[in-house]
Amino acid sequence: MRNSWVNWGRNQRCAPEQLARPNTHDEVAKLVCLGVAKRKKVRAVGAGHSFSPLCPTEGIMIDLSNFNSITKVDPQKLQVTVGAGIRLFDLNKKLESLGLALPNLGDIDCQSLAGAISTGTHGTGLNYHSISQAVIGLKIITGDGGTLECSASQNQDLFEVARVSLGSLGVIVEITLQCVPAFHLRATEQTTHIENVLDLFTDAIRTSDHTEFFWFPHTKIGTLKINSKTNDPPSYRSPYKAFLSDEVIANGGFELINKYAKLFPNRAQKVLEKQISHERKISYVAPSYKVFCSKRRVRFIEMEYAVPLNYLLEAFQKVREATNKLDRPITFPIEVRVLGADEIPLSPAYGRESGYIAVHVYRDTPIDPYFQLVENIMKTYDGRPHWGKMHTRTSEDLSPLYPEWNKFQLALEKLDPDGHFSTPYLDRVLRG
Repeated sequence: MRNSWVNWGRNQRCAPEQLARPNTHDEVAKLVCLGVAKRKKVRAVGAGHSFSPLCPTEGIMIDLSNFNSITKVDPQKLQVTVGAGIRLFDLNKKLESLGLALPNLGDIDCQSLAGAISTGTHGTGLNYHSISQAVIGLKIITGDGGTLECSASQNQDLFEVARVSLGSLGVIVEITLQCVPAFHLRATEQTTHIENVLDLFTDAIRTSDHTEFFWFPHTKIGTLKINSKTNDPPSYRSPYKAFLSDEVIANGGFELINKYAKLFPNRAQKVLEKQISHERKISYVAPSYKVFCSKRRVRFIEMEYAVPLNYLLEAFQKVREATNKLDRPITFPIEVRVLGADEIPLSPAYGRESGYIAVHVYRDTPIDPYFQLVENIMKTYDGRPHWGKMHTRTSEDLSPLYPEWNKFQLALEKLDPDGHFSTPYLDRVLRG
């Protein structure tokens, strides 16, 4: 009987010939060499939080869950070296115990670190970048079983591209991060008319540290979230209010709404409007990672695109119009974030301040025509897809969007010319 694997969103499955959970770098190297010798594809996997078919393989799947420790700490330089399979929620707690933190995080913390950096996972803030930007060193097991160490001073040409590599260059086993001193954030969440949200958002992205907003499709309601650094002590919500918001409303109640919408799509809109129609504003202070990251137990499928910042709200309005015309109601909010420009060749934010628009559907529900409508809009604004989320793009139409596309191709040709670490998805988006 073959092994089985399924991702978090339950939309990607595979039956690899071998599913291994090695404990050492040598064991990873032996598995890679075995795959190459048997002419089997080799894929590393973490938490399985990518919605795109990034990981599925019929060959050898290497689960990096056992690479979950901090192996080195430099307190003077605020740097740590960690196993690539460590989950972000575990990493955040360990960093806190050291008086450290990552400067920016996304709103989900169940991903593995290697998976997060390899796909360009990000938070929000024009003065901030993706998690990949915090990477200052990598240790990669290559196709010949050797170990490649790269950083700004060692194999620099490969380091630049390896920080967002989709797992196509080898198996990342160790990551060195540049951290910052642990800090608190003041979280402010305001639910109000979407036009008010848009007005406030435009100013807030330039004056606040981390800003995003959500729009609830088929309604006139949005939520603006602003997270700003503060020296104030924590002022947590009461346990009751936290439980009511995070468990009853955001997860349990939201799950019921989505199940109801699946059964009675014609009635779903009224239920959704009733749930979110009231205006509210909350504020609290907590350690950064507790503010950045939210509990997400309702499973979904997602697509996200990055567009040039100056087109963000125009693109959003078109998505809003298209969504309101759909026959089937959309019960998940649309999420809008911003990010500063970086210099990582395959990063969606390469070379430009970017706005990110993310759309979601409840698990086991059709993604089209919704996702296709949104993707068509994103294409008109030179949108770049998030590598770990759903899209239909190919290398032919992606390559013009990335000025240093050829730099990555040179690294790919050098480290994996025969495609030992490839998949049909990677063949489509990287190899053409």
